Amino acid sequence: MTKPSWQKILSTLAGERSRELYARAVLGQPLDATPKEVQRLRDAGLLTDGNDVDGELFKVVLAAAAPGTPKGVDRFFRDGRIDGLPRAGQDRADLLSHLAERLLPADEELTEPEVNRLLATVTHDIPTLRRALVDHGYLERHPDGTGYRRATGGS
Repeated sequence: MTKPSWQKILSTLAGERSRELYARAVLGQPLDATPKEVQRLRDAGLLTDGNDVDGELFKVVLAAAAPGTPKGVDRFFRDGRIDGLPRAGQDRADLLSHLAERLLPADEELTEPEVNRLLATVTHDIPTLRRALVDHGYLERHPDGTGYRRATGGS
């Protein structure tokens, strides 16, 4: 038998007859099924070779289908947005660098409203993110506050 998948299980159980047979197996009733019907349930992983129900099947399939743990800067995003900045250290620098490269065009002068619109795509706390990008050297602000530019190097 191949490794069971939720797609195979659901496509098998989509058939009324397969659902009926699986329900009988779960309840410990006689299957009264053709060899082909039994094989279909086995192929989906719903029955073992001995026509028993695997009580762990759904746990195994759900665990296999669960998304992996995000790595790197991806672990700070939820549904494409950041909830906040890491407190300090390399995580903060990595996230700020990523955001500057992803959001801010290189060699282009931006007004504060333009910067705010770009930052709003990833956070609700625009002033904190903008300030952190400036403080850590990823975004340069004109002394008079009239414009911003992505810095060529960060902290």
